[in-house]
Amino acid sequence: MSGNGKSGSNEESGRPNRRTFLKATGAAGLAASAGCLGGGGGGGTPTINVYTWEEYADFKDEIESRLDVELKITKGTSSAKMFSAFNSGQDEQYDIVVPNNNYIPKLVQADLVAPMPEDVVSNFGDIYGKFDEFANSQFSKDGDIYGVPIRFGWYGVSYDTREISDPETSYSELWNEKNKGGVVMYDNHFKSMSAAALLLGYTDAFEGSKVSLSEDQIEKVKQKLIEQKSLLQGYIAADPTYIKSLRQGNHTIGLSGRNEIVEMWDNGDDWVDYYVPDEGSLAWFEGAAVSKKSDNKELAWKVINEYISPEIGADLAKVGYSPSCNPNTQEHLSDAENELYGSVDPERLDGFIPFKAVENEDAWVSAWEEVKTA
Repeated sequence: MSGNGKSGSNEESGRPNRRTFLKATGAAGLAASAGCLGGGGGGGTPTINVYTWEEYADFKDEIESRLDVELKITKGTSSAKMFSAFNSGQDEQYDIVVPNNNYIPKLVQADLVAPMPEDVVSNFGDIYGKFDEFANSQFSKDGDIYGVPIRFGWYGVSYDTREISDPETSYSELWNEKNKGGVVMYDNHFKSMSAAALLLGYTDAFEGSKVSLSEDQIEKVKQKLIEQKSLLQGYIAADPTYIKSLRQGNHTIGLSGRNEIVEMWDNGDDWVDYYVPDEGSLAWFEGAAVSKKSDNKELAWKVINEYISPEIGADLAKVGYSPSCNPNTQEHLSDAENELYGSVDPERLDGFIPFKAVENEDAWVSAWEEVKTA
């Protein structure tokens, strides 16, 4: 899933409570391959083709019954592949695409998506103020908004409490000699280099429209990550691999998304804990956009509106262990569910550092390759 709200007073320290809560259930949905735009279902029912993450298929039937539409869902495995598909001409095949937020500006810049009609997406007015701000800054052009924030998550540090107790709430624990041989990082230049940059105090680099490190800062980030290598158990590419490795005891602490840890708690792994580093937390959120070539733009925006409706937004939060950008979903979650992926103090969102495009990304990639081969 895409990457990775905080709730309860205990999360003010970045350490959420672990409580038993209802296991998420949802209608099973199978992904279908995309057809042509403007197609019709049985009896003339219009078809909307959606390129999105796997969990969205769970609500196909419910949305179809609400809007008298046929949805065809194509499961995506990465935002980069979604953008590449649109940018290579497949934007004619899809009405809706739902990548991570840092890819919506790329779609806008490539003139591949249509502006949002706010009168159609009525639930947009209910989203958290922070995500309204993000939409107006990241997803806008010439006064129009081109994407709708759907759900979100954030990155931090998780650890095995049976092996590590009372760690500092800092990225520095990932460089702590006491954890030698038990540390994992993402096999991803943006996530791992950003963690090192934040540890080094380069927070200003994350404040603009793009993440921008100077050549000197990139060099220091590279050296910091090379310094860490003697402590590593390894680099991990996929979230399921992280969970498997932690359960098997292959590593004891690592950079991770919070939703993976919520999934572990949901499955009874109460020995794992998680904190938000004091230096700051990278946050992702999904943005839904409509293809400029869609023949059913208004209906497509109505489908997106359902994804942030209180009821479906709550169910989407359950299956993805990630909160909705619409706080009204909290009314449709239990207290235990709200604690983990529902209720979020809006003040907590102020500290989020959203995924962004990277200035001079080739230099980042080159530095990362040097880290990997050092």
